[in-house]
This record gives sequence, structure tokens and C-alpha cells, in this order.
Amino acid sequence: MSEPQIPDKLTFRRKEVMQLAKLDGRVLDYWEKEFQAFAPVVNRSGEKFYSRRDVEVILAVKLWLIKEKRDKNEIKDLLLQNFGDLAGTAPAASGSDTVDPEKLRRIRHGLDEILTLLAKDDKK
Repeated sequence: MSEPQIPDKLTFRRKEVMQLAKLDGRVLDYWEKEFQAFAPVVNRSGEKFYSRRDVEVILAVKLWLIKEKRDKNEIKDLLLQNFGDLAGTAPAASGSDTVDPEKLRRIRHGLDEILTLLAKDDKK
């Protein structure tokens, strides 16, 4: 069984991610809280959007947890090794170079909303 091919897109709707990863939405919600390695953006209508990196993380977690039968702590270590800083767990930088995770999340949310609006405009 081969790993699914991720379509060449920047953002994915929740339903697309569920179909691509063959996972239930409740599993995605649990993994989001448990591993804190991805953070979908919720638009004003409440729809969740995932970045390409989020999808890569979800597929990696699925591989490690379900196929390789690794425990949660191993997966958290693997996520740090393979994907770097995780959502909400980035070590604080020294001096004035600190990054506010909430500010980054708001920026990301705004950019994803712009992409959503642009995608809707393309369909007209």
C-alpha cells in the first residue's frame, strides 16, 4: 500500500483531507489536539482549511501511528525531527527575535481567507 499523492495545492478543505488520508473528522480533531503539529484555519463560516504542510503532517502521523504502531511520545519526537517547530511548541528565541504564535496564527488565518476568496472568484 503506497502513500497517497498530495495534490499540488496550497490549501485543502477538511473534506478533501479526510478523503485523502482516509480518516474521520473526529480523528483529525483528536490528532490536532494531541500532537499540536498542525493547526487548520477556520474561516468565518466555520469551515476548516488545512495547509499542504498540515496534510503532510497528518499523513506522517497516520503512517507512524497506524502502520508502524509507534506510541504518541515517539510520534511527537518524530514530528519535531521531520517537521521542525510544531504549533504551540516552538522554543522561545532569544532577544527581540521572539515570534508570537497567536500573531502568526492570525496572519495565517487571514491569508487562508484570501486564498479562499480568490478560489471562489476563479469559479465565477
